[in-house]
Amino acid sequence: MQSEAQVRADVTRKIKKLGREGKPREAVAELAAMARLGVQPDTLAATALVDACARNGKMDMARSVFDELFGGLLTPDEVVFAVLLRGYGGAARPNWNEISSCLAEMEGKHGITPSTVTYNALLECCCKTNDEERAEEIVNRMLLAGVQPDSYTLEAVRPKRSMRSLLKRAFDITF
Repeated sequence: MQSEAQVRADVTRKIKKLGREGKPREAVAELAAMARLGVQPDTLAATALVDACARNGKMDMARSVFDELFGGLLTPDEVVFAVLLRGYGGAARPNWNEISSCLAEMEGKHGITPSTVTYNALLECCCKTNDEERAEEIVNRMLLAGVQPDSYTLEAVRPKRSMRSLLKRAFDITF
């Protein structure tokens, strides 16, 4: 018989796989089946499920899963908020109102200070939509907060020369 930790790890792997395969409803069913076995999800499993929904453009479902699992059962972390930010920002026209609401909830309600994890997600959104003005605002927020770019930041802006230049100027870095 598998331990609860093994069950959680197996289900989390299945959820991630289903998300990559474009099957968010089946991913939700996996988590529900685990709960019926009496095994509660952990933050990793819950985040994987939010990601499975978000990566497939099912942001209403992703938000519902987030609210259900992180509305008392689990404590959200910056990673799950980054998943939501990427989901809301991944559309052809990013939903900046929802992105702003997520950031406010993350900082205000949960006391999570944005780090490179958050800023990288936001910069990815800007690169996808070529939103240089917003990228500059985000880089300025990073500067004010004293958050230094990391290798993932550089990867996030790599597709857009203008955004690479913005980072180079702001942080005196080279690619």
